[in-house]
Amino acid sequence: MLKKLCFWCLFILPFSIAYAQEKKVDSTAVLILDRMSSIFGELKSLGFTSNISKDVVYAEDFFIKVFSESKVKLKGPDKFSVRVKGENKEDVYSYNGEQVIYYSYKNNIFSAADAPDNLIETIDWLYDDFGIELTTADFLYPSFSSDFLKEMDVVEMLGISRIGDKSAFHIAGSNSAMTVQLWISDDVYFLPMKILITYLDGPYAHQFQTDFSDWEINPDYPDSIFEFLPPPNATQITWMSQN
Repeated sequence: MLKKLCFWCLFILPFSIAYAQEKKVDSTAVLILDRMSSIFGELKSLGFTSNISKDVVYAEDFFIKVFSESKVKLKGPDKFSVRVKGENKEDVYSYNGEQVIYYSYKNNIFSAADAPDNLIETIDWLYDDFGIELTTADFLYPSFSSDFLKEMDVVEMLGISRIGDKSAFHIAGSNSAMTVQLWISDDVYFLPMKILITYLDGPYAHQFQTDFSDWEINPDYPDSIFEFLPPPNATQITWMSQN
């Protein structure tokens, strides 16, 4: 959406935000988005679960819904572990500050590649060179609020919703290509609970939804959990860049 569907600017300091005067925005929605963004700018480590459903092209004029779950742990400035379970697959991506290791449980294969020396560049590199989107976290970075307002023509507060037994701020944004709905927890952390993106820029509308849960704020993760050792009988393969 705004910076691809991956982690871009987590663990950097927030900066002052200037909003274009011509934008039609709800000031209450902006304050909530600012608060959420600033909290992510202060984090040193973070964990969460994301459950994703997305519409993908199956045949001409025909979308199908596919589902996946990601268990994510990040430790700034240079470590992550992401375990992805989807339809007919279960994969792990581990980054220890020097290498990224990919392992497929289904195929018992792995690959290792030298990576940049920080989270931001490494996750960007995985997307640009290999087309790998680790999880939906398009707004887990300090400048999200500013970027969202630049991208959307309309930003509004829709009210207070209930997700399960929790209260959430319901915020929407729209432009000619998409509508975005965000549900942000009504508590001290202002964490995202759900995001629903409806894409309008093709012949048929299609959606991408993520539900977030199991948040861990600044946990003391040991460095060892970001070292993944494939089984001795696993087959090593070479990652091929898509560029």
